[in-house]
Amino acid sequence: MADQVINWLLLLRSGKATAQDYNDFLAWRAADPAHENAWQQLTGSLEGSTFGRLGDAYPAGYATAGPAIPPLAAPLGPAIAPPRRRFLAGALALAGTGACAAYVGNAFYPLGNVAADAATATGERRRYVLSDGSQLLLDARSRVNLDFTPAYRQVRLLDGAVTVSVAPDARRPFLVQTAEGTVRALGTRYMVRQQAQRTLVVVHEHEVEVEVETMSGAHGTVRAGTGARFDAARMDTPRAELMAEAAWEAGWVEARGRPLAEVIAALRPYRSGTLRVSMAAGGLPVSGHFPLDDTDAALDTLREIMPIHVRRFTPWFVSISVAT
Repeated sequence: MADQVINWLLLLRSGKATAQDYNDFLAWRAADPAHENAWQQLTGSLEGSTFGRLGDAYPAGYATAGPAIPPLAAPLGPAIAPPRRRFLAGALALAGTGACAAYVGNAFYPLGNVAADAATATGERRRYVLSDGSQLLLDARSRVNLDFTPAYRQVRLLDGAVTVSVAPDARRPFLVQTAEGTVRALGTRYMVRQQAQRTLVVVHEHEVEVEVETMSGAHGTVRAGTGARFDAARMDTPRAELMAEAAWEAGWVEARGRPLAEVIAALRPYRSGTLRVSMAAGGLPVSGHFPLDDTDAALDTLREIMPIHVRRFTPWFVSISVAT
């Protein structure tokens, strides 16, 4: 029974499930009370997961009918990794021992990612097609929850970044909610990134409306070809140079005088282990293009063009400091 639950869970979260797969899953749950109990046991062990909520809000995946999804510039990694399967099996077996389940989850696959409606692992970018025809592109180590109702379509960005291509629907506005406020689509394509105590918005097509999540009532419009940051109190003036923040969509970090610490922060979701940069090195300005899908090559290039020392203590621990 545990294998069946895990297989359904991995399929539904892979981004490749078809409409028929969803129908088969619902039929499997309804066929036997033991199936439903096993499903609820796993989802209940994952701190209030939304796995059981199937409907309009679920990604339709790669194999649905409709226009083809253009491939990413860089190839995606495997949809299901063996460590994730081992974690899920462990989580089901340890449903009654929350502390152990949390430990296993942190070691193999973050519990927050598994419980999200759509999520990506380290080094993974993934496209999802939603039931209304809209598309999401998630950056590495990103997660979102979805809430589609007759009145609105909402994507709650929990971590990382998402690029949205919005399907028109005059009756239901499309919203991306972050910790600091709401980004409402007035056009078709834009990127939102959740940062530490602030949100970044970059608009590729048309424009978006930002409403800050406080009593201040601060709001503003960001137009195509510009980006802006906002926190819980105000929104900055939109600037064209922030468009470079969306280079991850094609698998790159684009830097034009950015602090090294920001470039390293962009590489971290694409590398297992720890990337540590000293305060002195982190303040050095960087310019160039660096590949996200080959972090070793990116680090080697940074070492060649900058006065820094890159120490690889193990494949999972790298320290960067100013060269002496």
